Amino acid sequence: MLVRDILGKWRSSGRTAIIYKGGKISYRDLYEQCNYYHTLLQRTVTSDEARTNIGIFLPNSLDYAIAYFAVSLLGRIIVPIHVHAKLREMISTIDYCDVEWVITNCGHKSKLTGPLTGTGRLKIFDMDEYRKEPPYDRERETDEIGQAVPGQEENVAILLHTSGTTSYPKRVMLTHKNLLTNIRSNIHSLKLTEDDRTLISLPMSFGYCHTAQFLTHLYLGASIVIMDGIFTPHKFCQQVQEDKVTNFTAVPSFILSLLSYQNLSQYDLSSLRILCFGGGRMPAEKLQQLQKKLPHIGFVQTYGQTEASPRITCLLPGDSRSKAGSVGKPIPGVQVRIINTSGTDAAVGEVGEIIVKGDNVMKGYYKRPAETASVIRNGWLYTGDLARYDEEKYIYLVGRKKNIIISGGLNIYPEEIEELLLSHPAVKEVCVKGEENSLLGEVPVAYIVPKEGSPIREDQLKRFCIDQLDIHKVPRRVQLVKSLPKTHSGKVQRYAIKS
Repeated sequence: MLVRDILGKWRSSGRTAIIYKGGKISYRDLYEQCNYYHTLLQRTVTSDEARTNIGIFLPNSLDYAIAYFAVSLLGRIIVPIHVHAKLREMISTIDYCDVEWVITNCGHKSKLTGPLTGTGRLKIFDMDEYRKEPPYDRERETDEIGQAVPGQEENVAILLHTSGTTSYPKRVMLTHKNLLTNIRSNIHSLKLTEDDRTLISLPMSFGYCHTAQFLTHLYLGASIVIMDGIFTPHKFCQQVQEDKVTNFTAVPSFILSLLSYQNLSQYDLSSLRILCFGGGRMPAEKLQQLQKKLPHIGFVQTYGQTEASPRITCLLPGDSRSKAGSVGKPIPGVQVRIINTSGTDAAVGEVGEIIVKGDNVMKGYYKRPAETASVIRNGWLYTGDLARYDEEKYIYLVGRKKNIIISGGLNIYPEEIEELLLSHPAVKEVCVKGEENSLLGEVPVAYIVPKEGSPIREDQLKRFCIDQLDIHKVPRRVQLVKSLPKTHSGKVQRYAIKS
């Protein structure tokens, strides 16, 4: 089975596939549109042998889903490009990923013209130019898409964004097998069915949403609701109520905003049974507050990496109170070890690096063999994430190896300080990073976005830390800021914060 077959197996179904901007499209009509654009791409897109990958420059939308499967039906590698990417980043991505053609629509085409198209380095496929043509005639439709050839599932399906810089981008090569393995594991883990309906707000072009929501629900023949524009508590509540959403996946900042939403109780959220979160710190006491406010919802803490397709572990609702703060256990089909500096399995309570094995582990980084070899060793993915086990083998994240602050010879995990500060009622967002110090080498510094209207002072926040942290972990300096730099998926860009 290949990614294209996720949609193909539902091609005759009248079930609702996607709800977007109040409109609904069935699986039958979605497949028809995807196949229609696939046929147009076959006639239009010719590529240099060295530049055969196809970019998609579209926001979360029905068009994105259609473009995605049109490329997949064509048998080309998909390269999502975020619509808020700056010009330098786009040029870098297009060159690095060997993209000659990009699919977009008239609403976003203008951002690609000029420097990118003027030199002939990029060709645009504008979906709107073909939208007025008659629908693909089902009676005369000829399906030229044959059965998958053995071994094809090992081919790369998509290049997803991960860490890297504009001057040295890095994309994860995920194969059909990687994605389908993680989809099945996710379904088994959360007991999802064709009756589920997920609400998408995270970028569909990033790993977390791409596999766990977008592909997983289409694989099941379930329904997807795509939120138009950015997340707000009002939009979230309204769409859950109107579209009877059963599950939602988000970064913690989205979910935490529900705590302060005064109109929360006015909505009927009874359909929502699962709320997954990951990709950031969730203070235990705030999660408990959410559980009290929304007792019928099962909160699921997840952990993953794009390199692992992405989901690795989850803490299911039954354990969410007794194992608060844990990311749970590996999902089916994924092996996890925590190893110490000597390369042996860490003891209970000992901090070590998480390594992962399974058919979900990426093929590698595109055109980056050295970087691939540094993280995949003997079939194990070295995640760079530090964690510990408890006596029952539940995993607790400690931080990232590259984020460790070494102060006076002592290891400080900035994530621990961030979690404490996030528990303060006046703190909206926080990032802690190391700052050079002539005596200690490094000291922790906290950058804090206060909640709107809060009169909190920097010295008060420092005192809050002194009262609850070992003295060497207390931020040497606390700086209030208006905002923190973030990635397109909402994660804080630690490296981009300047004093």
